Amino acid sequence: MNPEGAPPVLVVTPPSAPRAQPTWRQALRLVRSNLKATMLPLAVIELPLSILGAAFYFYLYHDLYPAADFESFSRLDSSPSGLILALLLLMAVSMLFSLVGAGATIVAVRNLLEGRPVRLAESLDPAFTRMGGLLVLGAMFYLLLLATAAGIVVVLYFIIRWGLAIHALVLDGTGLGGSLKVSWRTLKGRMLRFIGVLLTGVLVAILVFTVGTIVFATFLAPFSADPSRTTSLVAQSMGVILFGFVSVPTGAYLAAATTIFYISAKEQSRA
Repeated sequence: MNPEGAPPVLVVTPPSAPRAQPTWRQALRLVRSNLKATMLPLAVIELPLSILGAAFYFYLYHDLYPAADFESFSRLDSSPSGLILALLLLMAVSMLFSLVGAGATIVAVRNLLEGRPVRLAESLDPAFTRMGGLLVLGAMFYLLLLATAAGIVVVLYFIIRWGLAIHALVLDGTGLGGSLKVSWRTLKGRMLRFIGVLLTGVLVAILVFTVGTIVFATFLAPFSADPSRTTSLVAQSMGVILFGFVSVPTGAYLAAATTIFYISAKEQSRA
């Protein structure tokens, strides 16, 4: 009770702390506000790579293996072993350099989050410096993906649990084994949240790919009537280039989202 004449006691309820934005929204905002910084590291890798890959794909089916089937879903069942090996090599090289582009984007995103954006060369340097580790990680993930395609679904757990190894490698320089351990430890108890982040990347990929496919189909519409083998092969080769263009905004978003997740999870672990 207040004594008579005493001023009233005001009880002030402190404002509640603002809720943190979801990772996907933070990533979208970061990419939209920094298109050049987040997309250029991937673009300088993916676009030339996709053009070279399309040319190599065309050369394989048009010149080296002119009788090989390239249109049916089961085409690899009857393909020459040399052709299969060349396609696997193309995929492996593409994955390796894509990891370099992703690593450079991760570095760029980390610096943007810290308020000190860096030039393209500075974002690419850590990824190329640690290219040996990226090569081993890429080969490991590639083999795990092949095992998954062969029906060994359990390896998906390891793919996801080691999904932050590239972040630890390029951001913290933890080495190959240390990066796998950091990713395994960081994702303990956070697997479902991380899968949710990855699924938002799938949604972005579907959206970007749909838009790209519409533009691509409109461009090829005049050539679609009774196409020859060469025309069909050109269309498929152009599809490889389309995939390269689609991977730039998709990869930029996914790199931003997973980097935000990685930094946040490390801060929570230290708290």
